[in-house]
Amino acid sequence: MKYLVAFCCVQFSYLIQAQESILFSNDQYSGISSVMISPAQAFLNPNPWDITIIAEDVFVQNDYGFISQQSFIGLINAEIKSASIKKNITGDNTPDVFDFYNKELGNYHLSSDILGPSFQLKIKLKEKDFAVGLFSRLRTQSSAVNVDNYLRFGNQDLLEPELYTLKPLKINFMNWAEIGLNVATAIFPYSDHQWIIGGNIKYEIGLDALNVESKVPFQLTRSNDEVDVKSIVASDYDIAASFVTNYNFETDRYEYQQRGNGLGFDFGLTFVDRDSNAEDYNLKAGLNVLDIGSVSFEGENHLLKGSPVELENNPTFKNTKFKSPHQFLQLLSNEVYGDENASLQGTDFKIGLPTSLHFNISKNIREHHYLNADWIQRIPVFENSLKRSNIFNVSYTVQKPVVGYGGSVSLYEYRSLQVGAYLRIGPLILGSENLFPLIFKQKRLHSGDFYIAIKLYPFWDNEMKRHRRENCNC
Repeated sequence: MKYLVAFCCVQFSYLIQAQESILFSNDQYSGISSVMISPAQAFLNPNPWDITIIAEDVFVQNDYGFISQQSFIGLINAEIKSASIKKNITGDNTPDVFDFYNKELGNYHLSSDILGPSFQLKIKLKEKDFAVGLFSRLRTQSSAVNVDNYLRFGNQDLLEPELYTLKPLKINFMNWAEIGLNVATAIFPYSDHQWIIGGNIKYEIGLDALNVESKVPFQLTRSNDEVDVKSIVASDYDIAASFVTNYNFETDRYEYQQRGNGLGFDFGLTFVDRDSNAEDYNLKAGLNVLDIGSVSFEGENHLLKGSPVELENNPTFKNTKFKSPHQFLQLLSNEVYGDENASLQGTDFKIGLPTSLHFNISKNIREHHYLNADWIQRIPVFENSLKRSNIFNVSYTVQKPVVGYGGSVSLYEYRSLQVGAYLRIGPLILGSENLFPLIFKQKRLHSGDFYIAIKLYPFWDNEMKRHRRENCNC
């Protein structure tokens, strides 16, 4: 039921989110893996080069749906049931049930970041040192903040109010690839401290995108014409929807094709107070501006604005099997305007990258031991911008050539406390910024995170070997 409302509230499915590993990005040996969040960090890599074969960071967070009495590891063999009030199956009384929080407002952030083959190396040009890297990424992000959760009535098997005003909302989604160049170098050579500037320029390859915006509050009216038969009518709405996808709904296959393009930029400035007689630094502080840019797509733009539309108990919707977004929007257009093509307004639209600020500070406690703090604040400034998660993270890390490890505490959206840890041993990196839901059963499993990467780099490098490589006139 409520096809139009469901279309606007699709964000409330159980979601997978991924983002750059903040914990590992503080490791001096992170190399090219760190430049997505700190473009100048690779310059501090003690090794002359490193190669990332592949890295994946998966994170789940939403405050709408949960799975009862389960961990992420346990999901591998679990059979998940849907909650049913009529059958007395809920997350509170039965394990392995997908149930709902049913708040008045819901939020989610989704992002998946796969770092493909990438490398970084140190070079010298005209007696000046540079860190240069190339990286490839596949990214997926989506977000919705404080969205009116009208579906909570159906989730609880409650009768909807006779008159309900649905608040304005905005949802967007983008799936895209990046090919990027990173360059970092030291500036202010006569300063008593080290200043490093770094930047990424990224070619954006758009694959799939969706933008839905309900611009004004609209009314949902329930009436009962017969016993146990109700209708719900939407009126006073003004909804814009744009989408493009590579998924072929006729063959049920994903068929890769570039659907959009754009440019993105990241900039970073890092201050380092370094002891000239020690390999460790005393203090490091950095300010980074991430994901400046947008992607232009060619797809479909629809506008739905007009006469009342019956959403529940509508024979057109009840007797139709929906096969694609295009077909769904054509049916809505026919209901609104009496013409299945009238809602189509054009083909060009843009999705802004998830612009954010990242501030980092790291203090050396003793040899190879660091206390770090990271703050990421979203600042969506472009048209239909994606929204990155707000995070404040404090970590303690031990960074040695062959082994690195540490733990962290973070506030997701400044309200959800999460505990994490990571381990780097040789070429393998494992980590999580929300560790407990991975391995321990949660009463309500709605979040979790894990990070895995495989790198090739000369992890046996050290200060003595670097000194031996230096040219000297002795």
